[in-house]
Amino acid sequence: MSKKIQFHTLDALRFFAFLMVYFLHVLIQGVFPVFNFLKSNGSIGVIFFFTLSGFLITYILVHEKINVGQIHLGKFFMRRSFRIWPLYMLMVVLAFVMPYNFYDKIGMHMVGGGYMPDWKFSFSFLENYKMLITDNFPRVTPLSVFWSLCIEEHFYLLWMVTLFFIPVKGMKYFFSATILIGIISRIIEMKISTNTMISSNDILTNLDLFSIGALLGLAVAMDYEAVSKWINNIPVWIKGGFIILTLCFVVFHETIIPWSYAPNRVISQTIYGLLFTGVIAIFIPQNSVLKIGDSNILSRLGKISYGLYVYHIICIHVLFQYFLKYNIVIDNWKVLGTFITLTFFSTLVISILSYQYFEKPFLQMREKLKFRGN
Repeated sequence: MSKKIQFHTLDALRFFAFLMVYFLHVLIQGVFPVFNFLKSNGSIGVIFFFTLSGFLITYILVHEKINVGQIHLGKFFMRRSFRIWPLYMLMVVLAFVMPYNFYDKIGMHMVGGGYMPDWKFSFSFLENYKMLITDNFPRVTPLSVFWSLCIEEHFYLLWMVTLFFIPVKGMKYFFSATILIGIISRIIEMKISTNTMISSNDILTNLDLFSIGALLGLAVAMDYEAVSKWINNIPVWIKGGFIILTLCFVVFHETIIPWSYAPNRVISQTIYGLLFTGVIAIFIPQNSVLKIGDSNILSRLGKISYGLYVYHIICIHVLFQYFLKYNIVIDNWKVLGTFITLTFFSTLVISILSYQYFEKPFLQMREKLKFRGN
């Protein structure tokens, strides 16, 4: 039985993806051309999260199928639930327990309105479809960013059941087919959808992102040594150049592949999925000279990226409400810098406390479940 590989650096990459989402949600009231470059990259951060999930979840499932002979569906689902559900459900419960005028008062509401949440959609991980139906965001934060968590949950269910039945040798054909399904789904959506705000908010229109990462996860699970050797043989300057190329695509995406032109959105997601999968591949070898160790501050921040993602939107909206109350306008760099500093570090502190005292106990329970499974 081959030992499951611990992929270093991926936590650090998670943190960079979170930063893209964070800057997207920072609220401004003035003109900041340079900062708008950062804000425009937020949705690309979610693309990275989906691609990374495709790689990791596929690797975990295929590794188990190869080495154990089958995928333990119940144990896999429970382990994922111990990571996602506690914080998700806590936020959903708070969203429906607290009176809405309380949220309006402290700023935990969508700036500009939004629809009143429906508990049936929120608790069942279907918030993303409620958003598609209404072409709007839920009024209460952080439900407004939970659409991606819903898609992740749908991905877990689809992948664990599908890979349970498909032979390992046939998985590459399945992943190739689902890449096409993702692209075709976005084409169909572009043709028939009348939405002006919400798009690509379901599993089908993001399927290619998961599947591109999955192809790499499959290859690594089948023969880690061969993949690692092949990557190590690539000169460092080429790998570094590829990372820089990817960064250029991210930072200047509105120039390279402008999303304002609708057809570009169809293929651009696939392009970013390929680029991000290439970046992930670079860090697969355990002896990679580009590796960012687990003790690095970026990796430590990446480990709490789930909490950062959930709490950042709350901190941003609450502080923005405070600024509005005292007529503080975010129209210059000094005020913007203050706003970013306060919201980022408050998010960081809350996320650290949440991870240590709320999320971690559930993760420890998850590890006990893993131990019993062995």
